[in-house]
Amino acid sequence: MHRAKTSKKKIFGFSILGIIVVLILGVIFFVPINNGIRSATGNDTPTDKLIKDELVKKVKSKKTGDPKHDENVDKYAGKLKGTKMSTIMKAANNEEEAAELIHQSSSLSESASKKAAKALFSDEKYDGIRKSMSEGNWVETYSQYQKLNSDGSISQLRQTIGQ
Repeated sequence: MHRAKTSKKKIFGFSILGIIVVLILGVIFFVPINNGIRSATGNDTPTDKLIKDELVKKVKSKKTGDPKHDENVDKYAGKLKGTKMSTIMKAANNEEEAAELIHQSSSLSESASKKAAKALFSDEKYDGIRKSMSEGNWVETYSQYQKLNSDGSISQLRQTIGQ
């Protein structure tokens, strides 16, 4: 009888160890798995959708109560939500595609969008966020955004493009 308890304890121990190993591997390989699913299906993954939902919330938080402004905010939030993450990832590697994406998904004019893209690609302080975005590493992209926001780079970019 005592042996049966030891055997059950070992099985339970191995089960817990197995779960921990699976969780660790899931965290380590999360970005490649997510990117693999996106590449295989050609569609956004559940993670992509979650990230875009958070971005849309951030965009919608810019509403002021002015009906015209709020209508534009909703319009561009919808465009962002409808843009595939693979398109965003490609734009992070190509200045022309980035300018086009900025123009399509914001209220910026074509010339202001080109100016924004040029700033993003010519200043090395934006290399980290572009690299993580092009790799689909959204945790690192968010971390890079926080860094750029806290050091004033985002505000400087807005000033550069006249926003």
